[in-house]
Amino acid sequence: MRLEMGTFPVEQISFGPQTRYADGHLQVDKAAVIAAVMQDPRIASADLELAFPGESVRIWPVRDVIEPRIKVDGPGVIYPGACGRSITTVGEGRTHRLSGMGIVEVSSVNWHDAGGDYVEICLDMTGHWAEMLPYGKLNQLCLVVEPDPGLGNEAQNDAVHKAALVVNDQVAAATKDLTPPQLDVYELTDVDPALPKVIYIWCVHSPQAMSGSPTAFCTMTYGLTQLTPPWFLHPNEILDGALSGPYRTAFAMSWTVVNNPVMMDLYHRHGVDWNFLGVMTLRTEWTTQHEKQLMANQTAKLCKHLGANGAIVTWDAGGNEFIEVVRTIQACEQLGIQTVFLTSEDDATEAAPTMLEPLPEADAIVSTSFFKTRTLEVPDLPPADRVIGAAQKAIGPLRDELVPTAGPLPPPPRFDDHYGFGSLSCIEY
Repeated sequence: MRLEMGTFPVEQISFGPQTRYADGHLQVDKAAVIAAVMQDPRIASADLELAFPGESVRIWPVRDVIEPRIKVDGPGVIYPGACGRSITTVGEGRTHRLSGMGIVEVSSVNWHDAGGDYVEICLDMTGHWAEMLPYGKLNQLCLVVEPDPGLGNEAQNDAVHKAALVVNDQVAAATKDLTPPQLDVYELTDVDPALPKVIYIWCVHSPQAMSGSPTAFCTMTYGLTQLTPPWFLHPNEILDGALSGPYRTAFAMSWTVVNNPVMMDLYHRHGVDWNFLGVMTLRTEWTTQHEKQLMANQTAKLCKHLGANGAIVTWDAGGNEFIEVVRTIQACEQLGIQTVFLTSEDDATEAAPTMLEPLPEADAIVSTSFFKTRTLEVPDLPPADRVIGAAQKAIGPLRDELVPTAGPLPPPPRFDDHYGFGSLSCIEY
């Protein structure tokens, strides 16, 4: 697969009479974009607001952040399979992206209706919390959207995320006929056979077990979120959004997936330091030890069949999902595939291990710090001058206390940098 990626940096966003891009300035026809969103009869209300780095602005509740991208040549569509979009295989031709900005999906709709697993993320555009996340540096186009309250949860999720993708398509289309100021080519070319063969094992959560539904909303692989055997993806497919959509932390969103620094570093060093084979995606939160071990064995077997000498492993969740992840590392090591595990750590209090099952085969681990903001002693978020979204936020262990969103707030409970975006990391040999 050969993919050309045209980058259009966004330094300024404003509303105007038409949606157009010129010299770093994105102008958005607010009325036209909202009208396109409202064509879906499931949408009850929609509005667009702007937020910029350094402003005293708080955005809540944040479900996803999307980098605007569009296919301008080649098969398929960006973010394929999501919300009924084409499932044609992507990763070839040319794609345009608007860098330096995000489309923020702001809605009160929860991931599923089985209890727990709440939407918790709020974004600040200034202050300590903004500095900890990559989004505080982005110019944000916020879609505040609510669906018909009479719909079921899964229909609401589909409607809200589809609305955000409509905004993506409308905005990114402004670049379709333009010459990008930066053009990069992504291709897994033939390289020196003496270079080690490296594969990326990317573990992503499935909400199926927790929600009881194979179609509950979460990070999608060509639109699917259910528990499935491992998938092998060309990295170009991921650059075109074949793996997309949010989960429950700030670092499991569409923007962080397509900008994953682990995958991009593996790609950029292809043919220099190693032969990058591609990406093996593994769904997590299987419900029995039998299933977990089976997925680990099958993932390792496929990596071995592809000729991998080494693997980098990341994951995006916590709890019992650690078992299939660390067992995959164990199975790879037992087949002679050397692994490096990039992970956040649990709260090591009262003699508890920072990892649920610290197997001896997992002996090369890079920590991205603790995943709980409480352990990191993240200070409360200060008051904000402006709120985009809901005026109140539920806090507390039971989410039974409503406080003004504009006021001081405890930080979201999870930091959980899955891919090494931040600087709170360390390495121990």
